[in-house]
Amino acid sequence: MAGKVKIYIYVDEELYQAFRDYVYSKYGTLHKYLGEEISRAMEHYLKDHRSAHTQEFEHMISKPNKKHIKLLVWLLKNYPAEVLYSIVKTYINDNYGIDKRTEKKYLHSFLINGGFVKILKPIKGNTDFILRVNANEILNYLSKFVPEKELREKYGIYREAYEPTEEIRGEEERESKGSIKAYAAERYEAGDSLEEIQDRISDFGLELGKKAIRSIIRKARRESYG
Repeated sequence: MAGKVKIYIYVDEELYQAFRDYVYSKYGTLHKYLGEEISRAMEHYLKDHRSAHTQEFEHMISKPNKKHIKLLVWLLKNYPAEVLYSIVKTYINDNYGIDKRTEKKYLHSFLINGGFVKILKPIKGNTDFILRVNANEILNYLSKFVPEKELREKYGIYREAYEPTEEIRGEEERESKGSIKAYAAERYEAGDSLEEIQDRISDFGLELGKKAIRSIIRKARRESYG
């Protein structure tokens, strides 16, 4: 296990007391073991949650509903290269509801985690993001669930119009990596803590540990100062 951190949180009094009683009855003391048991409980929770999340994601990807198809068709026809995070969010809010869980389900769990869009770089004072649209990934996915004829006749989507070259693919990958590094360094220099930067990045579907964030900040600052 990595280094330990002291936390200050508020929890339900009766629940906390019951947990303390459990630890005491198990070890005969709270010293050292209370923190260990809380860490173990958090670890078990994350394991179960991630497993359920993975199963939900795999089910969603393997059996998309009409809303998933509609979202991909809209994205591909209107923004085949790049799109603002806020534009996708607005489309989802207008068509599927403004509930946060709905937004997360379609934008984060489906589009970002599914690899249909990728975070490119922040804009507008770091309150919005440009997303790179993976047109080829969308086309391959749509082809599994929508007949080629229907894609052409109903949606006006022709594969040959969207396929990127190898040069473009390489450029997209370099831009994506560089933008996240620059963004993390910029937020750090603005006074954000590692936890705050981690939260900001995770809001856009990219999960990085504090150790990884610290590393990319150092690299970005070294490059910046030559």
